[in-house]
Amino acid sequence: MTVDIKVIRAGQMYRYYLRQTVVGDGRRPARTPLRAAQEQAGVPAGRWMGRGLAALGLAPGEEVTEAQLRNLFGEWGRHPYADRIEADLLAAGESPKKAFKAGALGRQVAVTGVDFVFRPQPTIYLLWALGDEETRRVIEAAHERAIVRVLEWIEDEVAVIRYGKDGIFRVRPPGGLVAARFRHYEARSGMPLLHDHLLLSVKGQRLDGK
Repeated sequence: MTVDIKVIRAGQMYRYYLRQTVVGDGRRPARTPLRAAQEQAGVPAGRWMGRGLAALGLAPGEEVTEAQLRNLFGEWGRHPYADRIEADLLAAGESPKKAFKAGALGRQVAVTGVDFVFRPQPTIYLLWALGDEETRRVIEAAHERAIVRVLEWIEDEVAVIRYGKDGIFRVRPPGGLVAARFRHYEARSGMPLLHDHLLLSVKGQRLDGK
């Protein structure tokens, strides 16, 4: 397994991901809904992963929607359901400022996530490309398990939440992290290449619940 890593920033870089990465590295047709574009590209819908999902009202394996992606990765790290939260509060008579604030996850940040690209070693993905259906299923299952284990390792051993003046306090995110996984079957060249993009949010919940 090899892993490439890129930082995701709100704004233009996020829009690039929405136009191409989440639809199999191909060019997404203009004004085409996300799920329809994924079906046209022959890739499955993105799925949520991570132990931090429960705090956001999401479930492991739940389909990633375009609105959720926009809020969490494109809008400086807002709640995936920020639109619903704001609408409910506005309907209840809250001010627009308070409603908008309620949809935030902590401070606004320019770097909203990290893109981990997982792919098997060349001999493995060639075997996947040329093998029979059972061989492909076994390789894909091992590939998915490796992604799960890496995410668990990041949650348990790598991720640190810094807060307080000058980030003096540092803790592991006790509730885990949140990530959106997208499966691809081809390289940009069109050659067969099993790989996954794991868009990992930089947001984590502190011990005090914030």
